[in-house]
Amino acid sequence: MEISVKQAAAFLLGCDGYLIYTHASPDGDTVGSATALAKALRTLGKKAFVFSVDGVPEKLSFMYDPALFIENEPENLDAFVPISVDVAGPKTLGKAKNKRFELSIDHHKTNDINTKRLLVMSERIACGEIIFILLKELGVSVDRDIATSLYAAISSDSGGFRYSATTADTHRIAAELLETGIDFAEINRRLFECKTPAQVALTRVAYRNLELLNGNRFAMVGISPEEVLECGADENDFDCINHIPREINGVAASAVIRMKNDSIKVSLRSNADIDVAELAKRYGGGGHFHAAGFNLDCGYEDALAEVRKLFSEL
Repeated sequence: MEISVKQAAAFLLGCDGYLIYTHASPDGDTVGSATALAKALRTLGKKAFVFSVDGVPEKLSFMYDPALFIENEPENLDAFVPISVDVAGPKTLGKAKNKRFELSIDHHKTNDINTKRLLVMSERIACGEIIFILLKELGVSVDRDIATSLYAAISSDSGGFRYSATTADTHRIAAELLETGIDFAEINRRLFECKTPAQVALTRVAYRNLELLNGNRFAMVGISPEEVLECGADENDFDCINHIPREINGVAASAVIRMKNDSIKVSLRSNADIDVAELAKRYGGGGHFHAAGFNLDCGYEDALAEVRKLFSEL
């Protein structure tokens, strides 16, 4: 059932022993939201840990605390109250064994997570905004350490406060976080300007494979399984290329297509009034108005053909 911020706070105050799940292929929002919530719960005298099935990417290592993260998912969750943050549904949990939660906190309008309590605020650009509001309700004082995680969460999902879903309240929250003395410039440098050698190689391949469609109204980039191997890329490297086809002047919507585990991952982005979350829902996926994704159970070339067909019908 959907609950309010006040109800979520009451639940958190009434329990102990939390295990907070991020989504697979973690980004700044899910890691920042999880670490901020865990640290806040600890200030309240609660036991709280974070589990990320794919670990923490190097660029987000400034939020990693070995005392906070559980490296291996427990076989038995009886000792924990499972919570998810920024997890839109069971598929986004990747290879995590647990798919059921006591409380889920999210901002995806297409959320279909299996949870007893759902705090969803789809008007918020980042889950980090919701965590900030929740901490206020809990009476937690946001110190510099918690503020670093929250700022990283919000800046990450707002594209450095550039995306259209950014609101005046987003900036007000960011301003309050800055007042704690966080090094916001370094956080943004780590989020947006630090690339691994594999990401540099992926970027080169992405520009080489760029394909414009329908009079340059749509753009797509395919990265073949062979090219992924040549680049030495892992799951945490691909976030650096999702923006590339969307940045071309005149492009209304774009896609990046590549192999993920045993299926094809399609990441959609849009600049105009195209709701890519609705497009993703056709294939069992979801996300936000301007950023969404889905998986296809087919070969790489067939996936490219399917995305071309999708764009040709718009």
